[in-house]
Amino acid sequence: MIFFNNQLMKTPGQLYLFLVSNPQPFTRYEDHHSALFIQLHELIEQAIADGQNPVALIEEYLKLPYNGGDTVEDMAAFLFYSDPVIQAMSILRDNWSSLDPTLPEDSIAYGTTTREEAVEAFSQLTLTRFLEALTTPYDE
Repeated sequence: MIFFNNQLMKTPGQLYLFLVSNPQPFTRYEDHHSALFIQLHELIEQAIADGQNPVALIEEYLKLPYNGGDTVEDMAAFLFYSDPVIQAMSILRDNWSSLDPTLPEDSIAYGTTTREEAVEAFSQLTLTRFLEALTTPYDE
């Protein structure tokens, strides 16, 4: 199941940053945060399987020299604890703090993305797409 909520993913960029697959809906920020960390591992593994160099992608998009190890865990930790991801997680935390649980997930009061569009976006999610969303203004 894809976890999607327009109150938490208010812009297209936030959709690519915060969209995640989980067997049941999240009820708190901490669980969503943890799932995103796991998903980041999966995106890095998929990039490697596709013949991409995750370190080069991270350096190119974040304009940061990579100073971690060679494992997926090292790459994911470096990326997840980088300033751009920390900033994005801060936005997610703020979105969670203002969440109105009485509204439906796809309420257009907060965003215009439909569930079908969210599923399509999730099917297109790659490390490159994540990094693109991370390095473009996503809070407007």
